[in-house]
Parts: sequence; structure tokens; C-alpha cells
Amino acid sequence: MEKFIRSLNVGKSIVYFGGFGFLLWILTRWGIPTLEKYAGIETIFGWFILGGAGVFLPMIILAVYKTCKDGFCESMHAFFFRLRLAGFRIMDLFYILLGTALSGFFMWLIIFGTDKVGMPLTLHPSFMEFSGFSAGERWKLLYWIPLFIVNIFGEEMLWRGYILPRQVTAFGKSGWILNACLWFFFHSAFGFDLMVLMIPTLIIVPLFTYFRRNTWVGIGIHALINGPAFIGLALNLF
Repeated sequence: MEKFIRSLNVGKSIVYFGGFGFLLWILTRWGIPTLEKYAGIETIFGWFILGGAGVFLPMIILAVYKTCKDGFCESMHAFFFRLRLAGFRIMDLFYILLGTALSGFFMWLIIFGTDKVGMPLTLHPSFMEFSGFSAGERWKLLYWIPLFIVNIFGEEMLWRGYILPRQVTAFGKSGWILNACLWFFFHSAFGFDLMVLMIPTLIIVPLFTYFRRNTWVGIGIHALINGPAFIGLALNLF
């Protein structure tokens, strides 16, 4: 069994990101409407189901499988060390908070700037209209929690925990740039507006995770941007 981190070239990187990006596109463009048509499941709940079980949970499974296949499952320490989940330091918390603040600030600048030039961005994915839950339906946010968990851990374990170190092995200090660029295109199913809005996060998460060599940094920033943003939309705060 291999005990070193293998390199990952551009072509294979595209296969990983493109494969899951295509799966995300198919499930949002075909799967969700099918659930709505034949099972009467609202679009937002179709997203909770198919996004979680169809895209992000398989990411976790693949990250675990590939890590074990590469020979890092003989102990829990080896497994977590390979996925950059083995430790957490006070400076990691600092970078999580800094990354969240920078991402939020630059996203606000994008929203402010596009509004000023008369080109406001749509703040919901292109595959669904979501105007939030009414006052009596806010308990339905509980259905979102499983999706939130597998979304954050699925993407960060695979993109940053497993793939980023292999890209760094192949391309050195510029490996995180490839990771960020492909992560941008992975979100194609969300539509151009959201892709533009997410650019700060799509840059900062891979950069800070690479710099700290700790996947918890990416998990923290991703969660602190993604979670409050969806809750704000769901509660009609935006």
C-alpha cells in the first residue's frame, strides 16, 4: 500500500471536479423537477434530498475510499493526518475568522457594486426560486441541517482534504490556484450570478487551507459563509 501523497495532474483534477459538477447539474436540472412532478416534493426539499444524498454524501464516501486505497487507513491518526484533519491550533481559528470576514466583505462589495451599476445579482440558485419560509414554516429549517453537514464535510474532505495535497504535490505553491479554479466551475449548476458572488470564498478557502495545511480551516470558513447565508435567505432577512 502506498504511504506517500501521489500527485494529481490537471486532467485527473478535471475528472474529479467535472464529474461531480456534471452530477450536480443532472440532479438539479432533471432530478429535482422529477421529484416535484411525480412525488409532489417541493423544489427546496428536493434540493435537500438530492444535493445531500446524491452529491455531497458520495463526496465523503469517495474521500474516505481514496484515502484508504492510498494506504492511510491503518490507523485513525494516519487517516486524519492524510486528510489534514489531525490537529487544530489557535492560529487556525484566527484564519477561519479572517477568511470569513474577508469573504463576507468582498461578497458584500460584489453585491453593492452590481446593484450600483444596475446589474443586481440573483441570490438563489438558477435551478430554483426560493423566497424563504413563512413564519409558521421556519421549523422546516431542520430539514436543511443534514444537507448543510454533508455539504461542508463532503466538499472540504474531498476538495481540500484529499485532492488539494495531491495538487500541491504536482504543482507546488500554485496547486491551490488549480483547486480554486476547478471549484469555481464545479458550481456551474448554481448559475452565473451565484458563481460571481462566490468568487471571494472560492479563492480564500483553498488559499487559507493550503497556507495552514489544515482542512478544518476550509471547513470553518465554508460553514460560516454557507450557513448564515442560507439561514438569512430562509428567514427572509435579505
